[in-house]
Amino acid sequence: MKSKSNGKTSINLVKIFKGVFFAYLFTIFLFLVLAFIMYFSSISENIIPKAVIIISAVSILLGGINTTKDLESMGWLHGGLVGFIYTGILIILSFIIVPSFALSINVAIDIFISFLVGVVAGIIGVSL
Repeated sequence: MKSKSNGKTSINLVKIFKGVFFAYLFTIFLFLVLAFIMYFSSISENIIPKAVIIISAVSILLGGINTTKDLESMGWLHGGLVGFIYTGILIILSFIIVPSFALSINVAIDIFISFLVGVVAGIIGVSL
């Protein structure tokens, strides 16, 4: 059942962070599946960068849908924030773990694409 907003439009941060958490859980699961497949097959390691992008996008999509399926409005914003926060956490962790990590146009593109995937997820989730 869709939650009623009582005429107020507000951002539900709890739902957003639950969506980000769900997206990270799904990411871990998909990475384990990828590792299992790569270990028991002769798939080249060259697919890892593409697989990371696809797994992240699918995780953001599912996290955004999960976040917005009970909302009546503002799904695009909630989903977009799931994508933005998901990627923001990865960037912060990259700064901490990889000393040579630097902001570049590719990082900005990643943030933008993550937000867009989240927006699409939010639109889909509200429509369900």
